[in-house]
Amino acid sequence: MDTDELTTGETFGQTIKRLRIQRGFTQRKVAEDLGIDFTYLSKIENDRGEPPAEAIVRKLATVLGADEEELLALAVKIPPGLRERASQDLRFARLLRRLPEASESDLQGLYRRLGIEEDKS
Repeated sequence: MDTDELTTGETFGQTIKRLRIQRGFTQRKVAEDLGIDFTYLSKIENDRGEPPAEAIVRKLATVLGADEEELLALAVKIPPGLRERASQDLRFARLLRRLPEASESDLQGLYRRLGIEEDKS
């Protein structure tokens, strides 16, 4: 997926709906490909309730030709190993707790060191 296909400020549901429409898919077709009811897809697209489970987000990325990691981030899905790592590494747990208060320059430095590309949208 091109980076510019994700639009800053869009919700997870708005992004799914836009990508689906861009590809000319109906809700019924996407829902069938995902193995879910189209009414559930409608709820997802209209941001009613929490974003779906990680497995559904991954399937959505495949069906819509989107970047899995981008959609998972937009859906605020945290990797399963994060909690386990934090429980085993107190320093890591402290880092996670302090991230919300980190300065923008600190975060930018961390992104660079970890090779996380800048959002182009």
